[in-house]
Amino acid sequence: MKKQVIEYAGIPVGITIPDGDRVKFIAVKYPVIDLDGGSYRNISELQAAIHDHMAKSAPEDQAVFLGAANAPGASSERKVFNAA
Repeated sequence: MKKQVIEYAGIPVGITIPDGDRVKFIAVKYPVIDLDGGSYRNISELQAAIHDHMAKSAPEDQAVFLGAANAPGASSERKVFNAA
């Protein structure tokens, strides 16, 4: 495993670092700070956790990502989650 940048709706929200046979999430955006330090089996499990967290989050936290996803020049083919 290697370090990866995790994006949500085109905005980098954190990174993952290897944690034994798991990945540890380091949040860099406030809307996902509650997930900071969490350990996940894989990127897919982390992505599901971010999705669930954002679905339950305050509208003002969601607005940050909605603006980015709908910004002029945003690709309609871009996936909500990207690991780069």
